[in-house]
Amino acid sequence: MPNGVGAFFFEVCDSTNARAATLAIAGEPGPLWVVAGEQSAGRGRRGRSWTSKTGNLYASLMFRPHIRPQDLAALPFIVALAVRDTFLAFGAPESHVQCKWPNDILIGERKASGVLIESSAKHGGMLDYVIIGIGMNLVHFPDDAAFGATSLLHVTGQEVSVKDAATVLAEKLYARIDAWKVDDFRSVAEEWTRYSWGLGQSRELRTHDETFTATLLGLSDDGALIARLDDGLEKRLYAGDVFPVERAD
Repeated sequence: MPNGVGAFFFEVCDSTNARAATLAIAGEPGPLWVVAGEQSAGRGRRGRSWTSKTGNLYASLMFRPHIRPQDLAALPFIVALAVRDTFLAFGAPESHVQCKWPNDILIGERKASGVLIESSAKHGGMLDYVIIGIGMNLVHFPDDAAFGATSLLHVTGQEVSVKDAATVLAEKLYARIDAWKVDDFRSVAEEWTRYSWGLGQSRELRTHDETFTATLLGLSDDGALIARLDDGLEKRLYAGDVFPVERAD
């Protein structure tokens, strides 16, 4: 781990994000990583379960930035780029590793990693802590996921250990967070956009209450996805999922 960054490793835990939150509430100053060999109650975004077989990376970084909740807009994209950096370091083809809004990483248009960011604010509006949960498919991947999945092993034929992946991920993420300028979202958005999946194309968008197709245009200054509907109107999404458009035979 980078200098000054702590780490806890558990053979099995319920959820690395949950364990990191427990440590934060108990007063651990951070930054620190929680890494698990296996999760019994892994979580993805919007309350979904996260398949957690031994051999993949399940890790959460807890840290205490002195910023406001609204300053976090760039963080999901920073994390996605750091995960992309990590896959590239282990031989994934550069042109095949893409970022899918809001915070998934694809290899060959199949999901290889997901991110879950959680935070808690103090009285007065400043953040108390932030937890970045990251799952990377090193060896295994579900064959029944809503969005097709893959693993680093499947793509490269090389098996990477959890320890090596955690070490490289920690270094890549530390470097990007260290360089993060909270008032400069645009530079992060521009880099993320270069490696994004689906921009300029028609995609199926699913929110909690509707499903529709639209052309993905890019990111707003606060991290929303800007999409152009079939009638020409533009819409901003702050939560949801993006899928390929299913074509009729």
